[in-house]
Amino acid sequence: MKKDIVEYLGFDEEEEKKKVGRPKLADKETKRKSLIIASVSFCAVILLLIFGYGTLFGFKNLNLKGTVSNNEINQDTLVEEIKPLVKDITLKTGTARKVYLTVLPASANDKSISYKSSDESVAIVDNEGKVTGISVGNATITATTNDGSNLSTTFKVKVIKNAEGKCVFTSLSKTSNGIEYETECNNAKIKEIQYKVGDDNFEKLLTKKTTDEVKFSKDQLDNKITFKIVYYPNNSKITKYEVKTLNGKEKTTKAPTGNCSLILKDVKASSAKYDITCDNASVTKIAYKIGNGSYIGLESSSLADTILYEESDVTRVIYFNIEYVIDGTNNVKTITKSSIIEKKIINNDVEGEM
Repeated sequence: MKKDIVEYLGFDEEEEKKKVGRPKLADKETKRKSLIIASVSFCAVILLLIFGYGTLFGFKNLNLKGTVSNNEINQDTLVEEIKPLVKDITLKTGTARKVYLTVLPASANDKSISYKSSDESVAIVDNEGKVTGISVGNATITATTNDGSNLSTTFKVKVIKNAEGKCVFTSLSKTSNGIEYETECNNAKIKEIQYKVGDDNFEKLLTKKTTDEVKFSKDQLDNKITFKIVYYPNNSKITKYEVKTLNGKEKTTKAPTGNCSLILKDVKASSAKYDITCDNASVTKIAYKIGNGSYIGLESSSLADTILYEESDVTRVIYFNIEYVIDGTNNVKTITKSSIIEKKIINNDVEGEM
């Protein structure tokens, strides 16, 4: 029955038996081709992951050109801008300072600079940008790039005389009221004057006077007092200073004292008397006036006298003005007094002193 069916379908029984069993294996050539195809496919998948989905693995900024390509780019980067940090320079003769530049971009391969002076008799400059003042005058320093960009910039140099300058205290002495000081400056300018009592911090005076008196209490004068003068030498912006100290045990010097007094008496309708007395002082000016008139000067050596004036029918006022100087000083003091002149009435009770 089975055989009949096979024959009916047109199959050869013997042929069908040969096809049954283990499948036939691929030959070596087929295996080699299959391996090549699989390898190429694997590499294609890896490259697709790297370029298409690289951010998932941290390769977003991956540059397959590598270091060699980056180096080639840097070698082609030229300087795009140079500018000086300080354009105006002032030097003293015989001194030197270095000039500085900003060079952009930072990735430029060659940042070296060449320097040249417009007048080497005034200032010279070396390859590192150090400028030296030779003589008084003005010069221009030109800085140029060496990388082929041909960019340049300039510095203005002013060379001044290198003269020493200094300020000192020529005198520092105690008085009954404080301390008098005197200063002297040679080719220098005072910035400020300071002082300190004992070991306290320095305090700045409001004045820059070359000569003055600073008031101190008795307790302060019994202590050590130090004065400091801060100054600019040779018109520079660099400050220097000198100090001078007075010890608390130093003998104090009393400031000279003296005075004058004025008395008006026998003030009448047409005359009046005055009397001036002085102690350690000298009269330098005596003057009087009647009412709103002008002052009339008298001999300063006439310390007592009678003055005459025209009699009037109205009440008037006589004014006296005396100036004197305390001996040994330049201190000028003033006395002013007045008295009423009435017709046949004498009034000496109105007096005032300034």
